[in-house]
Amino acid sequence: MTTSSGFTPTTTVSILRTDPDDPNAVDEYGDPLDTDTPIATGLPASIIQQAVRQFLPSENRLTIIQTHTGRLRGDVDVKPTDRIRDERTGTLYTIEGLVQPQAPFGARAAIRLDLRKIT
Repeated sequence: MTTSSGFTPTTTVSILRTDPDDPNAVDEYGDPLDTDTPIATGLPASIIQQAVRQFLPSENRLTIIQTHTGRLRGDVDVKPTDRIRDERTGTLYTIEGLVQPQAPFGARAAIRLDLRKIT
């Protein structure tokens, strides 16, 4: 199964967003708190984990880090401050990078997300 954006979904996700106008969404210092308010659920997505070799110059050695890349349909309302919950595994991700390229002929290409696993 592929979507109209040209990727194969591996799971479904929920997008979690904190309402900036919610007076209860701040801590005692006035900093925003993350809330688990889903703005969309059941969205087909692809989340892929990859191992990447990275050189650490301070330690003069190579190390392997895990990266996570997600893809969503181009018409999904997602912002860089949102969080993504994998509905299949329950894993929570923050968005570190969001790229929404323009496809030829005015179509919307898949949104690519650079994710960080937080739970």
